[in-house]
Amino acid sequence: MMGRFLVILAICISLYGCAEAGYGKSDASWDTWIGTTKDDRVKDQGIPTRCHTFKSGGEACEWPITWAPNSVGTITMTFDPKGIACQWSYKDAYIERRSAQKCQ
Repeated sequence: MMGRFLVILAICISLYGCAEAGYGKSDASWDTWIGTTKDDRVKDQGIPTRCHTFKSGGEACEWPITWAPNSVGTITMTFDPKGIACQWSYKDAYIERRSAQKCQ
């Protein structure tokens, strides 16, 4: 009984580590999107599922991110009034992350 528990525990810890590594790599790649234009994001990610224009200028647009067949999250890129990406946020059923850089 104890042996089975230890095997299950080892598997869970391994899976958690793999998931964390995947998210960490995404953080770094999403940070490279800051400073790019909305047109760049559309060319790379496709047409966003929805966008919201702020009265003060700029907008936020969402794209789906699929990790696995049953694992989908959403990345939201916020663009300044000139259409330049200035921050991102990611959310799925398990985690929520935000860029260190924020819009002014």
